[in-house]
Amino acid sequence: MKITKQMLVRFFGERFYDQAAQTAYYLLLSAIPFIIFMLSLISFFPIDQQAILDFARPYAPGESFDLIEENVNAVLSAGKGQVLSLSLVSTFWLSSMAVQSLGRSLNDANGIERDLPFWKGLLRDFGVTLIFMIMVPLSLVIPLLEKVLRWIVAQSDTIEHWSGWLDIWPAAQWGIGSLFLLLFFIAFYKILPNERQTVRFVLPGAIFAALGWQVVSWLFGTYASAFSYTRLYGQLSGIIVLVLWFYLTAVVILLGGLLNAEKARKEERTH
Repeated sequence: MKITKQMLVRFFGERFYDQAAQTAYYLLLSAIPFIIFMLSLISFFPIDQQAILDFARPYAPGESFDLIEENVNAVLSAGKGQVLSLSLVSTFWLSSMAVQSLGRSLNDANGIERDLPFWKGLLRDFGVTLIFMIMVPLSLVIPLLEKVLRWIVAQSDTIEHWSGWLDIWPAAQWGIGSLFLLLFFIAFYKILPNERQTVRFVLPGAIFAALGWQVVSWLFGTYASAFSYTRLYGQLSGIIVLVLWFYLTAVVILLGGLLNAEKARKEERTH
């Protein structure tokens, strides 16, 4: 309980909420180019683009997701080869800014000073961005597994035997997705700060971020569906909801980093 209190005291006292807003801005800039890059990439594989969008739909507020889907479909109509090359460049650059912002925040959370020369730091940030850009497409295995499972059921002579798997697939899909999120955040908290961290050190924050992000996304999605932002922001309502969701995402990530830092400090004081 003391760790949680100190984590929240630092979050507000050291104005991490301002850093979360900065990160939300960079995430907003990079989100649509990144999704376009992902969908352009999978167009070369036997995976339906709509299946990927449907897989991501539960995690984003409905109004914001509709905005993303509309813009993504409009851009993809330009042709996958050209879109892939353009979105790769823009995604890499914009995503690296989000990574740099989060890296600075996690360094502050852990009391780490960045002593690398500018060009070395920039190369490191680009390398970390590339790692995460490679990791995220691995989540595409989940829709692919569903497609394989449905093909097996369709080809099987004993459909009744396999149909039970389709019934439990939504729960299995959530479990696989949560496991992927956990592994992603373990890598995130381990790699991003400028000092090497052990898996044991980053595990509490990774668990908090993996579960907390899903809970916050669900709660905010429910709230956004019940409350109409259109009355306040008109046609900008979808963008406003998206920015708020990115802000809450950044808050959860930074709280996870603070949790790791405060847990480590408590262990140091007890030894």
